Amino acid sequence: YHGSNIPFQSIDLEKGVPSKDFGRGFYATDSLECAEKTAMQRVARLGGHPKVMAFDCDESVLSSLKLRTFLYPCKEWALFVRSNRKVESPSEDHNRDNRYDVVKGPIADDKLSLLFRLYERDIITVDEFAKRMQFTKLYMQYSFHTKRSLDALHFLEVRDVIRTETAD
Repeated sequence: YHGSNIPFQSIDLEKGVPSKDFGRGFYATDSLECAEKTAMQRVARLGGHPKVMAFDCDESVLSSLKLRTFLYPCKEWALFVRSNRKVESPSEDHNRDNRYDVVKGPIADDKLSLLFRLYERDIITVDEFAKRMQFTKLYMQYSFHTKRSLDALHFLEVRDVIRTETAD
């Protein structure tokens, strides 16, 4: 699933932001709830209407690609994300050059944003960051970085996100 403020059926890799968690690419999640939250956040920031695009992923295509996988938030994941987000001089372990067709790993979302900012500003070490986040349940994201990787995705449908109002 991919949450957005505008519907689409085809993916344009050039629209991706270079300094995202796993580099410039198309990001999706296996969680409908996460995609809906993302759509709502984009609407709040940019306007539009919350939409979720559903895709099917062909595992046989993925098996022929160069993949990088992080099963849980760990020190290596944190260093990789920081290096991809860093505008100047990323470390050697990054994906700014699309050396990986697809990267799978946890989303550094709202639950980790303060903690990640402390780490990015060198207020806490990467080891302290890894220790504090090890018990945090996170959504998984899949980022597709090359034209070849997009061949694994098949558009299914656009879904409207139903806005729910919560009582205070």
